[in-house]
Amino acid sequence: MSKSATSTDTAESSAPTLIDASALIALLGAEPAAGEVQEMLKDGAAMTTVDLAEGIDRLKRRYGLQVERTRPVIEGLLAKSLTLLPLGPAQAWRAGEIRAAHYHRTRCPISLADAVLVASAPAGGRIASSDGTLLAVAASEGIATVALPDSQGRRP
Repeated sequence: MSKSATSTDTAESSAPTLIDASALIALLGAEPAAGEVQEMLKDGAAMTTVDLAEGIDRLKRRYGLQVERTRPVIEGLLAKSLTLLPLGPAQAWRAGEIRAAHYHRTRCPISLADAVLVASAPAGGRIASSDGTLLAVAASEGIATVALPDSQGRRP
């Protein structure tokens, strides 16, 4: 069960909103969710190192963006408004448990990067994504979610 982000939702949460690769791609690719992601960044968003790697990979493959052109932009976000969460042993164990518990090739194809994101969510935090599978797993794990529009403007 996901909800749309509002400024009230953001103001009420003291923990940062965690964004996944789709949110980073939406921002840098000027997709429909870009404005919402910018608002989350103003309030202090975070993402995992694994989701950053996935985002860089997908930006290159989807948009053909060169790493040398996107790197300064991403590093600027990291310096100003995007916290990068490292993958520690506790999150790695929890991510493995989450993926093992939820993954199914057709019914719930949650990626390992998304399982890491769910495992990294702090108490009281929330996850923003256009990925319905990720949002469903996060909600089942008791994490608040924000449904972002995908590249076609549809929300999960």
